[in-house]
Amino acid sequence: MKAAIAACLAVLVLVLAGCAGGQRGGISITECMDPADARSADVRRNLAKLRGAPVCYRRQEVREGDFHWVFHILEHTKTPDGPFWVLPHDNENTAFDAGVEALLAYGGGLLAVDAGGARNFRGQDPNRNFSTTAVEARLCRAKRRPAPRYTRAILAHYEGRKTPYLALHNNSNGHARNGGNGNLSMQLTGPYLTARHGARVGSAALRDEDNLVVVAGPRPLRADAVLNRRVAALNRAGLNVLHKEVTATNFDCSLSDYLARHRLGEYYNIEAEHGARAAQTEMIDRLLAVLGIAPLRPKQRANPFLE
Repeated sequence: MKAAIAACLAVLVLVLAGCAGGQRGGISITECMDPADARSADVRRNLAKLRGAPVCYRRQEVREGDFHWVFHILEHTKTPDGPFWVLPHDNENTAFDAGVEALLAYGGGLLAVDAGGARNFRGQDPNRNFSTTAVEARLCRAKRRPAPRYTRAILAHYEGRKTPYLALHNNSNGHARNGGNGNLSMQLTGPYLTARHGARVGSAALRDEDNLVVVAGPRPLRADAVLNRRVAALNRAGLNVLHKEVTATNFDCSLSDYLARHRLGEYYNIEAEHGARAAQTEMIDRLLAVLGIAPLRPKQRANPFLE
């Protein structure tokens, strides 16, 4: 399904392959290093968890126009082909911490965009920066100019993987239109948004309006039989799901919209309220179970009488 992007990513894949660092076309990536050598507050905050684990750290840099992007990448050296997570926002610490737990439990890796601890970098939202042409970028209100190098550098990490595109985010309590402080919740619906609430299984936190899985597609959910079945499975697993139908009029240059617009494959974004680390970890476990991705070691089963 992702073969359509293979040609345009071939050069980048060569740069990213193996443990050798390299630079080409404004993109560079370091060799595998000890996470303790990372110049990242997020990585340093998790060093106790990472110490002694088979994890290497890489620093990737992308120079494009006026922007000098830095990505912090953690990879499981024994099972590098596991699920790979993108974390676009540098102010969402709970998502990063949950991502480290997922990395250690399932293998794979994560990529976090460095914005100095802020949501935006030099006025640009990193999750509104996915576009490859000027025509495409003009569709998005929050996009200055196309960013093909940035877009392809991130997507190259998925080349050859059998797992879906995955992302982690945090949001604020409630939605601004309903008296809350956030910009996304299960209470936010509209012509292109479909909310499907999860079954009452798992922890009570799973039923919070701010804890949800975001999916997107170029068609209404009811018209996409495959995705509709997947959403139903996620609901049965206790997960709230919000689906966005991506059109030319509401395309916003986010990762989810870009993947849907170009029909590049399955995408799941786990959104949890700031500070709700346990809930976000539980959501990761339940999502990956539905996707058929098993942990590296069997997790201790929860008491069924508490579910």
